[in-house]
Amino acid sequence: MDKFRFCLQDRREEPRIRRGSLEGKDLYALTNVMVSTFTERGALKVTLEILRQMNCNEQADTLESKTKACMDKGDPTFPKTSDGKLETKASQEAVIYVASQQQAVKEPKELEAEAKAQISSEGGDLNNKRLVLSRYKIQFGKYKGQTFKWLLENDVGYTAYIAASHQEDRKHTARQDSMMANKDSFTCYANAYPEIQKEVRFHRADKKAKEMSLQSGQRGKALVGFGRYGQETLQSLYRSEDKDKISYVNFLRNKSDYEPGSRMETAIKYILRCDQQRARRTRARRQPNSVSRPTQRNQRTSWRRTSNMPR
Repeated sequence: MDKFRFCLQDRREEPRIRRGSLEGKDLYALTNVMVSTFTERGALKVTLEILRQMNCNEQADTLESKTKACMDKGDPTFPKTSDGKLETKASQEAVIYVASQQQAVKEPKELEAEAKAQISSEGGDLNNKRLVLSRYKIQFGKYKGQTFKWLLENDVGYTAYIAASHQEDRKHTARQDSMMANKDSFTCYANAYPEIQKEVRFHRADKKAKEMSLQSGQRGKALVGFGRYGQETLQSLYRSEDKDKISYVNFLRNKSDYEPGSRMETAIKYILRCDQQRARRTRARRQPNSVSRPTQRNQRTSWRRTSNMPR
Protein backbone atom coordinates (compact mmCIF):
# COMPACT_ATOMS: atom_id res chain seq x y z
CA MET A 1 0.00 0.00 0.00
CA ASP A 2 2.82 2.40 0.87
CA LYS A 3 4.58 1.61 -2.40
CA PHE A 4 1.36 2.15 -4.36
CA ARG A 5 0.81 5.49 -2.60
CA PHE A 6 4.39 6.55 -3.36
CA CYS A 7 4.05 5.67 -7.07
CA LEU A 8 0.74 7.51 -7.22
CA GLN A 9 2.10 10.77 -5.81
CA ASP A 10 5.23 10.40 -8.00
CA ARG A 11 3.19 10.44 -11.25
CA ARG A 12 4.25 13.17 -13.67
CA GLU A 13 1.18 13.07 -15.90
CA GLU A 14 -1.74 15.43 -15.35
CA PRO A 15 -4.00 15.42 -13.48
CA ARG A 16 -1.85 14.79 -10.40
CA ILE A 17 -2.77 14.21 -6.76
CA ARG A 18 -1.19 16.38 -4.08
CA ARG A 19 0.93 14.66 -1.46
CA GLY A 20 -1.27 16.01 1.36
CA SER A 21 -4.35 14.35 -0.17
CA LEU A 22 -2.78 10.90 0.22
CA GLU A 23 -1.27 11.07 3.68
CA GLY A 24 -3.01 8.93 6.28
CA LYS A 25 -5.66 7.66 3.83
CA ASP A 26 -6.88 4.08 4.11
CA LEU A 27 -7.86 2.00 1.09
CA TYR A 28 -11.42 3.37 0.80
CA ALA A 29 -10.43 7.01 1.33
CA LEU A 30 -7.63 6.63 -1.23
CA THR A 31 -10.10 5.18 -3.73
CA ASN A 32 -12.42 8.18 -3.28
CA VAL A 33 -9.52 10.59 -3.84
CA MET A 34 -8.54 8.80 -7.05
CA VAL A 35 -12.10 8.68 -8.43
CA SER A 36 -12.59 12.38 -7.61
CA THR A 37 -9.36 13.27 -9.40
CA PHE A 38 -9.37 10.92 -12.40
CA THR A 39 -13.08 9.86 -12.65
CA GLU A 40 -13.99 6.20 -12.17
CA ARG A 41 -12.68 5.05 -15.53
CA GLY A 42 -9.54 7.15 -15.25
CA ALA A 43 -8.86 5.84 -11.73
CA LEU A 44 -8.99 2.28 -13.06
CA LYS A 45 -6.50 3.15 -15.80
CA VAL A 46 -4.08 4.79 -13.35
CA THR A 47 -4.41 1.85 -10.92
CA LEU A 48 -3.56 -0.66 -13.65
CA GLU A 49 -0.55 1.42 -14.73
CA ILE A 50 0.81 1.62 -11.19
CA LEU A 51 0.24 -2.07 -10.44
CA ARG A 52 2.19 -3.04 -13.55
CA GLN A 53 4.87 -0.49 -12.68
CA MET A 54 5.17 -2.30 -9.32
CA ASN A 55 5.39 -5.67 -11.17
CA CYS A 56 2.02 -6.71 -9.68
CA ASN A 57 0.94 -8.00 -13.09
CA GLU A 58 -1.27 -10.79 -11.79
CA GLN A 59 -3.27 -8.38 -9.61
CA ALA A 60 -3.54 -5.95 -12.54
CA ASP A 61 -4.85 -8.67 -14.91
CA THR A 62 -7.40 -9.83 -12.33
CA LEU A 63 -8.66 -6.30 -11.74
CA GLU A 64 -8.90 -5.59 -15.46
CA SER A 65 -10.84 -8.78 -16.21
CA LYS A 66 -13.30 -8.17 -13.35
CA THR A 67 -14.05 -4.61 -14.39
CA LYS A 68 -14.66 -5.62 -17.99
CA ALA A 69 -17.44 -7.87 -16.75
CA CYS A 70 -19.26 -4.90 -15.20
CA MET A 71 -22.25 -3.72 -17.24
CA ASP A 72 -22.20 -0.01 -18.04
CA LYS A 73 -25.69 1.51 -17.76
CA GLY A 74 -24.64 4.93 -19.03
CA ASP A 75 -24.66 6.54 -15.59
CA PRO A 76 -21.84 8.99 -14.81
CA THR A 77 -19.71 8.86 -11.69
CA PHE A 78 -20.16 12.33 -10.25
CA PRO A 79 -17.03 13.98 -8.83
CA LYS A 80 -17.03 14.68 -5.10
CA THR A 81 -15.15 17.08 -2.86
CA SER A 82 -12.99 15.87 0.03
CA ASP A 83 -15.99 16.17 2.37
CA GLY A 84 -18.23 14.08 0.11
CA LYS A 85 -20.24 16.89 -1.51
CA LEU A 86 -20.87 17.27 -5.24
CA GLU A 87 -17.90 18.94 -6.94
CA THR A 88 -19.23 21.49 -9.44
CA LYS A 89 -15.89 22.87 -10.61
CA ALA A 90 -14.26 21.59 -13.77
CA SER A 91 -11.88 18.67 -13.25
CA GLN A 92 -8.21 18.91 -14.17
CA GLU A 93 -8.90 16.68 -17.15
CA ALA A 94 -11.60 19.11 -18.31
CA VAL A 95 -9.27 22.11 -17.90
CA ILE A 96 -6.63 20.35 -20.00
CA TYR A 97 -9.18 19.44 -22.67
CA VAL A 98 -10.44 22.96 -23.21
CA ALA A 99 -8.19 23.42 -26.22
CA SER A 100 -10.26 24.77 -29.11
CA GLN A 101 -12.15 22.07 -30.96
CA GLN A 102 -12.63 22.79 -34.64
CA GLN A 103 -15.06 20.01 -35.52
CA ALA A 104 -18.03 20.20 -37.85
CA VAL A 105 -21.50 19.86 -36.32
CA LYS A 106 -22.86 16.38 -37.00
CA GLU A 107 -26.43 15.32 -37.72
CA PRO A 108 -28.41 13.56 -34.95
CA LYS A 109 -28.55 10.28 -36.89
CA GLU A 110 -24.78 10.31 -37.34
CA LEU A 111 -24.26 10.90 -33.61
CA GLU A 112 -26.62 8.06 -32.74
CA ALA A 113 -24.84 5.71 -35.13
CA GLU A 114 -21.46 6.58 -33.61
CA ALA A 115 -22.80 6.09 -30.08
CA LYS A 116 -24.26 2.67 -30.91
CA ALA A 117 -21.07 1.60 -32.65
CA GLN A 118 -19.08 2.43 -29.53
CA ILE A 119 -21.54 0.58 -27.28
CA SER A 120 -21.41 -2.47 -29.55
CA SER A 121 -17.61 -2.51 -29.31
CA GLU A 122 -17.94 -2.43 -25.51
CA GLY A 123 -20.53 -5.21 -25.42
CA GLY A 124 -23.22 -2.91 -24.05
CA ASP A 125 -27.01 -2.99 -24.36
CA LEU A 126 -28.14 -1.07 -27.47
CA ASN A 127 -31.73 -1.00 -26.18
CA ASN A 128 -30.69 1.06 -23.14
CA LYS A 129 -31.61 4.59 -24.28
CA ARG A 130 -29.72 6.26 -21.42
CA LEU A 131 -26.59 4.29 -22.27
CA VAL A 132 -26.89 5.34 -25.92
CA LEU A 133 -27.31 9.00 -24.94
CA SER A 134 -24.32 8.78 -22.62
CA ARG A 135 -22.13 8.09 -25.68
CA TYR A 136 -23.49 10.99 -27.76
CA LYS A 137 -20.84 13.60 -28.49
CA ILE A 138 -21.26 17.26 -27.59
CA GLN A 139 -21.65 19.56 -30.61
CA PHE A 140 -21.34 22.90 -28.83
CA GLY A 141 -19.21 24.90 -26.41
CA LYS A 142 -15.72 24.40 -25.04
CA TYR A 143 -16.06 20.60 -24.58
CA LYS A 144 -17.18 19.91 -28.11
CA GLY A 145 -16.25 16.37 -29.13
CA GLN A 146 -16.53 14.82 -25.67
CA THR A 147 -19.41 12.54 -24.68
CA PHE A 148 -22.40 13.55 -22.56
CA LYS A 149 -21.31 11.19 -19.80
CA TRP A 150 -17.80 12.64 -19.80
CA LEU A 151 -19.14 16.15 -19.28
CA LEU A 152 -21.30 15.13 -16.31
CA GLU A 153 -18.27 13.48 -14.76
CA ASN A 154 -15.90 16.38 -15.36
CA ASP A 155 -17.82 19.68 -15.13
CA VAL A 156 -21.11 19.63 -13.22
CA GLY A 157 -21.29 23.42 -13.07
CA TYR A 158 -21.10 23.79 -16.85
CA THR A 159 -23.60 20.95 -17.25
CA ALA A 160 -26.14 22.78 -15.07
CA TYR A 161 -25.50 26.04 -16.91
CA ILE A 162 -26.14 24.44 -20.33
CA ALA A 163 -29.25 22.57 -19.17
CA ALA A 164 -30.77 25.66 -17.49
CA SER A 165 -29.94 27.95 -20.43
CA HIS A 166 -31.34 25.54 -22.99
CA GLN A 167 -34.58 25.07 -21.07
CA GLU A 168 -34.96 28.85 -20.97
CA ASP A 169 -34.24 29.10 -24.71
CA ARG A 170 -36.86 26.47 -25.45
CA LYS A 171 -39.51 28.72 -23.88
CA HIS A 172 -38.94 31.25 -26.67
CA THR A 173 -38.10 29.17 -29.73
CA ALA A 174 -39.16 25.96 -31.42
CA ARG A 175 -36.16 26.10 -33.78
CA GLN A 176 -34.87 22.66 -34.66
CA ASP A 177 -31.45 22.16 -36.21
CA SER A 178 -28.51 19.88 -35.47
CA MET A 179 -27.18 22.11 -32.68
CA MET A 180 -30.54 22.47 -30.93
CA ALA A 181 -31.24 18.75 -31.32
CA ASN A 182 -27.91 18.00 -29.65
CA LYS A 183 -28.76 20.32 -26.75
CA ASP A 184 -32.21 18.72 -26.49
CA SER A 185 -30.61 15.29 -26.16
CA PHE A 186 -28.01 16.54 -23.69
CA THR A 187 -30.60 18.24 -21.48
CA CYS A 188 -32.74 15.09 -21.52
CA TYR A 189 -29.75 12.98 -20.43
CA ALA A 190 -28.53 15.44 -17.77
CA ASN A 191 -31.95 15.97 -16.19
CA ALA A 192 -32.31 12.24 -15.59
CA TYR A 193 -30.10 12.73 -12.51
CA PRO A 194 -31.31 14.41 -9.28
CA GLU A 195 -27.83 15.86 -8.70
CA ILE A 196 -28.06 17.84 -11.94
CA GLN A 197 -31.68 18.85 -11.33
CA LYS A 198 -30.62 20.36 -8.00
CA GLU A 199 -27.76 22.29 -9.64
CA VAL A 200 -30.09 23.54 -12.39
CA ARG A 201 -32.49 24.91 -9.74
CA PHE A 202 -29.57 26.58 -7.99
CA HIS A 203 -28.39 28.10 -11.28
CA ARG A 204 -31.82 29.63 -11.90
CA ALA A 205 -32.07 30.99 -8.34
CA ASP A 206 -28.54 32.34 -8.59
CA LYS A 207 -29.28 34.13 -11.86
CA LYS A 208 -32.45 35.71 -10.43
CA ALA A 209 -30.64 36.79 -7.25
CA LYS A 210 -27.79 38.25 -9.28
CA GLU A 211 -30.21 40.35 -11.33
CA MET A 212 -31.78 41.69 -8.11
CA SER A 213 -28.36 42.47 -6.64
CA LEU A 214 -27.59 44.80 -9.56
CA GLN A 215 -30.32 47.19 -8.40
CA SER A 216 -29.30 50.13 -6.27
CA GLY A 217 -28.76 49.17 -2.64
CA GLN A 218 -29.56 45.49 -3.25
CA ARG A 219 -26.03 44.05 -3.42
CA GLY A 220 -26.76 41.73 -0.50
CA LYS A 221 -29.49 39.91 -2.49
CA ALA A 222 -26.84 37.93 -4.41
CA LEU A 223 -26.33 34.32 -3.36
CA VAL A 224 -23.15 33.33 -1.55
CA GLY A 225 -22.64 30.70 -4.26
CA PHE A 226 -20.05 28.49 -2.54
CA GLY A 227 -19.47 26.46 0.59
CA ARG A 228 -22.05 25.13 3.02
CA TYR A 229 -24.17 28.28 2.81
CA GLY A 230 -24.01 28.63 -0.96
CA GLN A 231 -27.78 29.04 -1.34
CA GLU A 232 -28.00 31.79 1.31
CA THR A 233 -28.01 35.43 0.25
CA LEU A 234 -25.03 37.52 1.33
CA GLN A 235 -27.37 39.69 3.38
CA SER A 236 -29.07 36.84 5.26
CA LEU A 237 -25.72 35.20 6.03
CA TYR A 238 -24.25 38.43 7.37
CA ARG A 239 -27.29 39.29 9.50
CA SER A 240 -27.90 35.77 10.81
CA GLU A 241 -27.83 35.16 14.58
CA ASP A 242 -27.13 31.45 14.12
CA LYS A 243 -23.84 30.55 15.85
CA ASP A 244 -22.55 28.44 12.97
CA LYS A 245 -23.26 31.17 10.43
CA ILE A 246 -21.69 33.83 12.64
CA SER A 247 -18.60 31.61 12.91
CA TYR A 248 -18.52 31.20 9.11
CA VAL A 249 -18.78 34.97 8.59
CA ASN A 250 -15.88 35.44 11.02
CA PHE A 251 -13.90 32.85 9.06
CA LEU A 252 -14.45 34.80 5.83
CA ARG A 253 -13.82 38.13 7.55
CA ASN A 254 -10.32 37.00 8.51
CA LYS A 255 -9.46 35.11 5.32
CA SER A 256 -6.73 36.71 3.23
CA ASP A 257 -5.99 34.02 0.63
CA TYR A 258 -8.68 33.71 -2.03
CA GLU A 259 -8.87 33.57 -5.79
CA PRO A 260 -9.32 37.01 -7.40
CA GLY A 261 -12.72 37.39 -9.04
CA SER A 262 -14.14 34.39 -7.17
CA ARG A 263 -17.43 34.19 -5.25
CA MET A 264 -15.40 34.08 -2.06
CA GLU A 265 -13.77 37.42 -2.87
CA THR A 266 -17.23 38.94 -3.50
CA ALA A 267 -18.51 37.61 -0.16
CA ILE A 268 -15.47 38.84 1.76
CA LYS A 269 -15.71 42.33 0.25
CA TYR A 270 -19.42 42.47 1.08
CA ILE A 271 -18.76 41.48 4.71
CA LEU A 272 -15.98 44.04 5.12
CA ARG A 273 -18.12 46.75 3.52
CA CYS A 274 -20.99 45.97 5.90
CA ASP A 275 -18.54 46.05 8.81
CA GLN A 276 -17.43 49.55 7.79
CA GLN A 277 -21.03 50.77 7.47
CA ARG A 278 -21.90 49.34 10.88
CA ALA A 279 -18.84 51.01 12.45
CA ARG A 280 -19.81 54.40 10.95
CA ARG A 281 -23.36 54.08 12.32
CA THR A 282 -22.01 53.18 15.76
CA ARG A 283 -19.70 56.24 15.80
CA ALA A 284 -22.56 58.47 14.69
CA ARG A 285 -24.76 57.28 17.57
CA ARG A 286 -21.99 57.94 20.08
CA GLN A 287 -21.35 61.55 18.95
CA PRO A 288 -23.12 64.31 21.01
CA ASN A 289 -26.03 66.22 19.49
CA SER A 290 -25.17 69.33 17.54
CA VAL A 291 -26.66 71.43 20.37
CA SER A 292 -25.01 70.58 23.70
CA ARG A 293 -26.88 70.31 26.99
CA PRO A 294 -25.33 73.49 28.54
CA THR A 295 -26.40 75.43 25.44
CA GLN A 296 -29.93 74.01 25.73
CA ARG A 297 -30.10 75.10 29.42
CA ASN A 298 -28.90 78.60 28.52
CA GLN A 299 -31.55 78.83 25.83
CA ARG A 300 -34.31 77.80 28.29
CA THR A 301 -33.07 80.34 30.92
CA SER A 302 -32.96 83.09 28.31
CA TRP A 303 -36.56 82.29 27.27
CA ARG A 304 -37.81 82.49 30.89
CA ARG A 305 -36.12 85.86 31.40
CA THR A 306 -37.54 87.19 28.20
CA SER A 307 -41.06 85.95 29.00
CA ASN A 308 -41.01 87.64 32.48
CA MET A 309 -40.01 91.05 31.14
CA PRO A 310 -42.81 93.66 31.07
CA ARG A 311 -44.11 94.41 27.60
